[in-house]
Amino acid sequence: MPTPSRTTFIALVVLDDAIRKLEANGPLKPPQHGVRLALAYLFSITLSKNREPFDELWRTLIGRDRQALNIRSTWAGTQFGRVCQEIGVNQDIELSAAFARVRKVSAAASRP
Repeated sequence: MPTPSRTTFIALVVLDDAIRKLEANGPLKPPQHGVRLALAYLFSITLSKNREPFDELWRTLIGRDRQALNIRSTWAGTQFGRVCQEIGVNQDIELSAAFARVRKVSAAASRP
């Protein structure tokens, strides 16, 4: 699979960050404009136009899903994987490493 474009990568970073916030703090509080924009953009480039993983990820992130609290972040990760599949991005170790580099840079930039 090809490397995602910069815009696609940034949208995936936004979703990865939202899942990490879900893990740490529980469901996100709407409106979450950045997450909604990332989901909308990624859906616009889907291969199959299957909305289900996008809708399910949104419901999971804001706590409107049917999952138990203790497995919600796992379910969000599953839906993230489905989103990656829908847009033709390989969810592999290289993508995870790129997310980690972004988190490291963001953490360093936010320090006083």
